[in-house]
Amino acid sequence: MKQKIINIEQSEYWNEKSGPKWVKNEDALNERLSILTNELFSRAKIKASDKVLDIGCGGGNTTFRVSKLLIDGGYVVGADISHTLLNHAKSKFSNIEGMKFVHCDAQNYSFDQNYFDKVISRFGVMFFKDPSEAFKNILGSMRTNGSLNFVCWTNLMENDFITEGMDIITKYTQKVLPEVTKDPGPFAFSDREYVKEVLKSAGFKNINIDKVYTSISTKDSVEKDAELLMGIGPRARILSEVNLSNEKMSMIKSEIIQLCEKRKMGKEISYKACLNYITATK
Repeated sequence: MKQKIINIEQSEYWNEKSGPKWVKNEDALNERLSILTNELFSRAKIKASDKVLDIGCGGGNTTFRVSKLLIDGGYVVGADISHTLLNHAKSKFSNIEGMKFVHCDAQNYSFDQNYFDKVISRFGVMFFKDPSEAFKNILGSMRTNGSLNFVCWTNLMENDFITEGMDIITKYTQKVLPEVTKDPGPFAFSDREYVKEVLKSAGFKNINIDKVYTSISTKDSVEKDAELLMGIGPRARILSEVNLSNEKMSMIKSEIIQLCEKRKMGKEISYKACLNYITATK
């Protein structure tokens, strides 16, 4: 039975705006997120026989990584609200045993009840229309003592990868970073007490949140790195809302390239990052 998508705004955003950008920049983003992805998997402790749900699986790389850990009847479901991203995932990872992708709104989708041993997510759970209801629904899909493991951003200003270059963009556009709220978005779960409140209200137990300082790094050229910085996140949103000339866009890129150059140590360009790693059980 086809489920109704409740979160229309996020569905449209991840299908029409952000989804195509992720597909275009997927390899570059996966490289940059590799350190934090490794940490997430280390904490999740996925076993070969586990049934796993990957929420907000996007292009499917994390789902595929789970599948490689599974034998003995293990199974993984990658769930996402974006047809754009799931079609991309299916084009790469079709016909892999023990893995499937589901287009759904995880807030109301009828997952198999008491089925999953592990639920994981890399930046995929901060976009629910009603987080408490969504996590109640996810909890119902989990076996008793099953575990939830996800990673999300902390304070915006502790994440250089998101903010680098904004001063330059503000200079040319007179627009500043948007205020962070608890509305659906990348930083909706930056407040640890709020996350605990949401998970507790949904019925989760043994909630633990670790704030981890780490880095996001790339071996891309400074030119490619500058293009990515201008193409994702709040910087891209601001640039898309103003009508700058090609000359001014070129000037912005040139100045951001200089910032990237200053961050380069040896063959890598690095940014400070700060993340919340959350674990909880049913």
